Amino acid sequence: MANEFKTYLDQLYATFDHSFIHSDPIQLVKRFDDPLDQEIVALIVTSLAFGQVQQIVKAGELVLDLMHQQPRRFVDTMDPEVEIKKWRKFYYRMIKHTDLLRLLYALKMILKRFDTIGNWVYSHYQKEDEHLGVTWAKCVEEIKKTDLDNWTWKRSKGIGFNHLLPNPTNKSACKRANLLLRWMVRIDQIDLGLWDKLPANKLIIPVDTHIQRIAYNIGLTNRTDLSWKTAIEITKNLRQLDPNDPVKYDFALCRLGILNMCPKKRDINKCNSCPIFDICRL
Repeated sequence: MANEFKTYLDQLYATFDHSFIHSDPIQLVKRFDDPLDQEIVALIVTSLAFGQVQQIVKAGELVLDLMHQQPRRFVDTMDPEVEIKKWRKFYYRMIKHTDLLRLLYALKMILKRFDTIGNWVYSHYQKEDEHLGVTWAKCVEEIKKTDLDNWTWKRSKGIGFNHLLPNPTNKSACKRANLLLRWMVRIDQIDLGLWDKLPANKLIIPVDTHIQRIAYNIGLTNRTDLSWKTAIEITKNLRQLDPNDPVKYDFALCRLGILNMCPKKRDINKCNSCPIFDICRL
């Protein structure tokens, strides 16, 4: 049964290849060729990755315009005194312009000590880290401390800045943090593999409503909540199919939801054409 299950998911993985990145925010990262730009864009876009794809892409495009389409150069040279005035038109849900500028300015301070974001993240990794969520939690704490020590300008009221930095220790699924790590650690037609010094087998699947629902439908979890426990359970079951690359199926599974191929209620027309219909318990 496990072999049959893997066969269906492998077929799904092969189906949703690079030609489908138009349906994913990673398209913004792929517009840049320089890895130094790519990792900045990846961090920004995944931090904003809540809402529909079109909304996320629109917000990301506005940020890139404000950065003059030169993400790494902008971070290296940014002057908050100047940029706060220029960025006033940026607002995405609860994220205000100074929330995002605070994140970028903290990165500027960190990158003075590390050549790349990847090197910085790797500096927090320890072999005993059970998963990369543990590693990222340490990164979040450093960003917050760096912000506290260096940002001397007015701070926006509200939860925006903290919302940009999901922390696995808070027990939420941390979809956006896990998405960033997936994009940057593993490598294939979709994911970039720029942080390949980190182990792909310690990635946790980014769980959103699509992944939770589809994973439940095919028996990867019996949980119905968007929690860290759900993400761990799904990843644990996927690891049985591919111990070295447990989240390889994430992009493909998520397409079923994003492209409206998987209905919330059984729809014989859609279900019969679904490539994983035979292993679905909906």
